[in-house]
Amino acid sequence: MIGRAALIASAALGGTLWSAATAGALEETPAVPSGNEIRLQEIIFETRQDSSQVARFRYVMPLIRQGLEFHQIEDDFFHLCIGVAVPYLAVEAKEVDQVIISMADRETEFGVTTTLATQFFEAFSIENGACIWEGF
Repeated sequence: MIGRAALIASAALGGTLWSAATAGALEETPAVPSGNEIRLQEIIFETRQDSSQVARFRYVMPLIRQGLEFHQIEDDFFHLCIGVAVPYLAVEAKEVDQVIISMADRETEFGVTTTLATQFFEAFSIENGACIWEGF
């Protein structure tokens, strides 16, 4: 779980990563259109080798391990982008080129392959406070 004041910097995957804490606009258990329970695992800010900025909002949705399929939670990704990521980035005064929302059936370590977890991802460009789906 993320601590409220945690800010951890490290280098990995050719870029700089930050694991950021929750802010006033960020809920650790946001409501989503599917009605399923989710919780925020972490937020990672990454500077890629091409200097593009990425914010990864990583969520855990335990119901996925019971066979939940992507189409059943598809609307949750856009909702989390526009309703959580964009306001959070504004509060934190962070500008990014891309937001990636991920949901997994269990906590996973970023960048580590595991055959035990089921994960879904969606990517969005951020332009003028809007989320534009990039079709992962």
